Amino acid sequence: MNIQDTINELSQTLVQLIQQYLPGVPPDVIRYGGAALLGVVAFFMLIVALRMLRSAPKNVASDQSNIPRTLQRDGVVVDLLNNINDEDVAVRCVITSASSGKIKCEIIERMDVIKIQEGKEIICVFAPIKTSDGKVNTFTAKLIESDKSGNNVDRLILSAPTTYAMIPRRKHARKRVADQQFIRVKLWITNPYSSDISFTDAAPHIGVNSFATEGADQSANAVVNISNGGLGLSVQNRTIPETCAVGAAIAINLFMFNFKEKSFKPYWYTGEVRSMEEGRPGFTRMGIEFNGNGDTCNDTGCVRWRKF
Repeated sequence: MNIQDTINELSQTLVQLIQQYLPGVPPDVIRYGGAALLGVVAFFMLIVALRMLRSAPKNVASDQSNIPRTLQRDGVVVDLLNNINDEDVAVRCVITSASSGKIKCEIIERMDVIKIQEGKEIICVFAPIKTSDGKVNTFTAKLIESDKSGNNVDRLILSAPTTYAMIPRRKHARKRVADQQFIRVKLWITNPYSSDISFTDAAPHIGVNSFATEGADQSANAVVNISNGGLGLSVQNRTIPETCAVGAAIAINLFMFNFKEKSFKPYWYTGEVRSMEEGRPGFTRMGIEFNGNGDTCNDTGCVRWRKF
């Protein structure tokens, strides 16, 4: 039965009911009045339907088993971590296929080498998704096929997720440094609050770009990413001082190019080494967290430090 037949049948039923209780009313009046009444009802039903569609929650998976398909459908970027420390993103990828048993991922950006061995669990992080059990932004799955062993060097195959969770993400958004010519770094492995180093004149323990102090070795160093809370460096192993270790205090001088003034502007920070991981062959990925800053004294040239 089509919609027109349904409307006609409702109209006839309405006419019969009104004639039963109001026999003196002409049938044509009843018919037109009923049609108007049905039109009003249909209009209000349309308004209610539009409100329900407008208020329907977005980015929602009805249950956790639908999350991989939701990520695939929306083209959400997924970070694969080498460990639970969210500074240790190995690769960024998108899900290209999500079945009940396997998830295929296409690598779109490499931040590091994947250190998880096949058969071991890997952590996948994505933008929070609402489910019937609450928000989640990560799942754990086994790495079935890595980029090293598969036929496609840009493809990964994971198992179906084993667990879901909501983990806190970084406080400061990181910006990947694509062009090294606009940032320079001088870094000292020392406690700036007790050191007698004359930082404004001293050669750095680790230099990046124009502050390289040991020729080709130091000039290969690079800034990987930077944020208001710290930065990541790729440092050649042979240039790392023996005193450099996780937890070590540091002083750092950043020079970032100011496009408006067409010159480099210096920034002084104190901090500590938060992570040191194997990077590309011959290099170490260093994570630096800022915990204070400094200003140079105009009269003496020294740096006045203060904690955040």
